[in-house]
Amino acid sequence: MNELITELQRLYFLPDQQWHSQQANADSNPAYPAEGALTPAVVASSLAGEQTIALQLVSADGMARAMLVDFAKPGDWQQVANLYQAVQDELDLPAPAISASGQKGYRLWFSLAEPVPVAQAGSFLDALRRKYLPDITVVNLELLPAGERTVAKLVPALHEATGKWSAFIDPSLGAMFVDEPGLEMAPNMGRQADLLAGLKSIKTVDFQRALSLLQARSEAAVSQPGPGAGHTRTLLNVGNDYSDPKSFLLAVMNDPSASARQRIRAAKALQPYFVKDA
Repeated sequence: MNELITELQRLYFLPDQQWHSQQANADSNPAYPAEGALTPAVVASSLAGEQTIALQLVSADGMARAMLVDFAKPGDWQQVANLYQAVQDELDLPAPAISASGQKGYRLWFSLAEPVPVAQAGSFLDALRRKYLPDITVVNLELLPAGERTVAKLVPALHEATGKWSAFIDPSLGAMFVDEPGLEMAPNMGRQADLLAGLKSIKTVDFQRALSLLQARSEAAVSQPGPGAGHTRTLLNVGNDYSDPKSFLLAVMNDPSASARQRIRAAKALQPYFVKDA
């Protein structure tokens, strides 16, 4: 168990990590009152199934080093796997950890080598969502930390409602948890430590590079006109002094302010005129 605590601390804990206990509020929904600094004894009690604790992901000065993408539906496993692979293949970042919730769904855990401002962490997560998860509705996807949502349950842990355990899982076995997203018994804590020991934190320079890349791609996608955009917006500077289609199309084809698509379409439309003249 000590090895697992060491790995959790290495990857996800802030320098002065704070924790919250889980209690039910007046509506019988979970509430997480702050309890103070997290100690190894408190973590050990959670790993033993004696209490449920949650990590405060944001420090008192507004910094974060653990970033989470929480999938509410177990049927979204393919999207989980796709994102897991994309951050490695397309963003050249270390693999995140994957956990099964103990109730339903999955969670990706991103570790930062050094804390970053929570606004940057939120921008990174939102850019990931827009790039790789556009088809998952907001109600089925949670990004942490974001806004007032800055607390996340520690894994592995016993889920009070289902009696099952959340756990970090081998990515190759993720599909096994689609119908049963939790363990009947507590996971082997040594094996949990081994899974985390193979993971690396994202270096600050790599995080900034990936964030800039995601933001640039997002801006490029916004700037490109979608289907039908040519009917509502144009950047043509060809004027209005044309009495026949041929001269107008020639002007469009040679207009540097026109998009490549517009100029190609004009050139295609001109072909019959030049065949006729020939």
